[in-house]
Amino acid sequence: MRKINKRSKRRHRIRWAIILMIALLLGLGLGCYISIVSDLPPAESISFFIPPVATKVYDDNNTLINEFFIERRELTNLENVPQYLKGGFICVEDKLFYKHWGVDMLALIRSLITNILHMKVVQGGSTITMQLARNMFLSMEQTMVRKLKEITLAIRIERIYTKNEILEKYLNQINFGQGRYGVATAAKYYFNKDISGLTLSECALLIALPRSPEKYSPYKHPEIAKHRRNFILKKMFANNLMDSIEYEEAINESLIVVEQKGENRIGEYYLEEIRKYLELKYGPEFLYRSGANIYTALNTSIQKAAEEILEKHLVNIEKEYKFKNVKSKYDSLGLSDTVTLSPYLQDALVVMDYHTGEVKALIGGRDFSLSKFNRATQARRQAGSAFKIFVFTAALDNGFTPNDIVLDLPIVIEVPGMDSIYRPSNYDRKFLGPITLRKALKHSRNLVAIRLIRNIGPELVVQYAHNLGVQSPLLAVVSLALGACEVKLIEMVSAVGTIANLGEKVQPVFIKKITDKDGTIIEINHPIPEKKLSAQISYIMINMMSAVVNGGTAYRIRKYYKGPAAGKTGTTNNYSDATFIGFTPNYVAGVWIGYDNNDRIFRGATGGHIAAPIWGELMAKIDSLPGSNFVKPTGLVERKICPETGLLATPFCPHATDEVFLNGTEPTDTCDLHSFEGGIDYQDDFEKIDESIIEKY
Repeated sequence: MRKINKRSKRRHRIRWAIILMIALLLGLGLGCYISIVSDLPPAESISFFIPPVATKVYDDNNTLINEFFIERRELTNLENVPQYLKGGFICVEDKLFYKHWGVDMLALIRSLITNILHMKVVQGGSTITMQLARNMFLSMEQTMVRKLKEITLAIRIERIYTKNEILEKYLNQINFGQGRYGVATAAKYYFNKDISGLTLSECALLIALPRSPEKYSPYKHPEIAKHRRNFILKKMFANNLMDSIEYEEAINESLIVVEQKGENRIGEYYLEEIRKYLELKYGPEFLYRSGANIYTALNTSIQKAAEEILEKHLVNIEKEYKFKNVKSKYDSLGLSDTVTLSPYLQDALVVMDYHTGEVKALIGGRDFSLSKFNRATQARRQAGSAFKIFVFTAALDNGFTPNDIVLDLPIVIEVPGMDSIYRPSNYDRKFLGPITLRKALKHSRNLVAIRLIRNIGPELVVQYAHNLGVQSPLLAVVSLALGACEVKLIEMVSAVGTIANLGEKVQPVFIKKITDKDGTIIEINHPIPEKKLSAQISYIMINMMSAVVNGGTAYRIRKYYKGPAAGKTGTTNNYSDATFIGFTPNYVAGVWIGYDNNDRIFRGATGGHIAAPIWGELMAKIDSLPGSNFVKPTGLVERKICPETGLLATPFCPHATDEVFLNGTEPTDTCDLHSFEGGIDYQDDFEKIDESIIEKY
């Protein structure tokens, strides 16, 4: 009886021990399961998962020019994928794809045994669904926990999607190397083909790549890649995916992929402006993952021409003047992306269609890889005499006319509140005496500009500059007439474009339109012109600025460009900035040259000498519309004027010129200096004037 009781107690203890063991195992299993699934995405996240798709950037001709991406991917539908490609992936990666429920247990067991025997991971045992789960949400680490997560996610995915949907997502998710993801992207990269046009041999190579894109790269290891492709073909043939004739043709086919040239992108400073705008407004997720389409105003032909011409001229300057610090010496230094100052000569350029505001080309420096600092949109530099545009515009709009006589004579200005004087001078240190406004602008006479700004007030000039398009802060000082304040090149181009557009200001446009990956419009930019200046005053300024090109300080332009042109040169005192801002009936463009640290370029490096020729050659390349001219508005009259007196010319005036006036402001008196043939010309006397003749204010 005791023995029976002892046995009964022993069985009871064993039973409870087993129950406790099972409970413990179940608890551990439940704990592991909870730990595994706790950070897995819920079913709804899987349903709405969208793989990262590159954001595409197009030029003004809707040609793809760049992509912003984390993974460069183009999505495609399963019906576009060739049967060879679909069948081949299933054959190689997951034969039972259409039969299992996300996990192939036999394959997992086989891979486990194989890996134990080899003492390393040689087989994965993952189904296509498990691979998709890993690619969508998991890392590539080879651990038991990750494999369990992979299995769990695969089961969830199989509940939500059909087999064909899973296969489509898998084919769009695979990494084919070189930053290319998805079969459509790979087809374009390796064969320059649409996915639907791939041959059997090409399909086999794509199937070969995902196992190890680096190892099987047809560019780096063509023989290994071909061997792997042929292995895939054999496997596909063994699984009846092709007949013997197709197999023989494919396996004997040469390994042909398109040549990949190193990316030599144009307009890198322009594209960086696009990138910064998108990231600031829409965020990095949109910029790098959304697959949006960005339609820019960039004209690749104009941009390419601008880059080539600008670099050619700067290299010639470096050679001619034997500069010690030249760009070629620094190309391979590997300077940090944060470098903003370069030791060699720099440049900037903006070309804009002033009718629409579309920025057609932009250069912010000579090498974006060495310095991402944009000298066209970020740098503030002195515009020099180019700023006289606003002085003369303000004067014309406030009672002055092009034939008004202003003294080109020495002037000394006492600076209020300071024990000092301001003594401006002309570039050539000479004085022309009384001259017309037209001649003063044509030859960029500093002393006339100073007298003008003192007459109308520097505050008014600041107002006009800001109204026309300059956004940088400006000091209302007399030296502003000579460009003493710092401005951005793109502001100057925009403001001068307002004058060229007969007083209609149009904001610069870099992006014309943004759509999502399905084509739905997100943003569209068609700026509405704002009237800032009368068409008549604008045209008079256009007419006067044309003289700058036709025999004035920008005469070198005519060596290259013969069409209608107007503009203004700009040079700073120490020859550290050389600028030309000008326009044709189609474009307004600005060119700047200088050193980042404000060093002198060389003595005599004026805007007319080194910036204007660049502008002229560029316009000759991009702006060749025959017969086009500046549009002349109504309300204007033309008269023959004697440039020495500013009065109506007589038959005896030796240098009579055509002048444009607002209707009613033209002169009525006749020149009294040239009243008979051979009349006396006193103009040359002023060039010998003694500097003791000074106006004090």
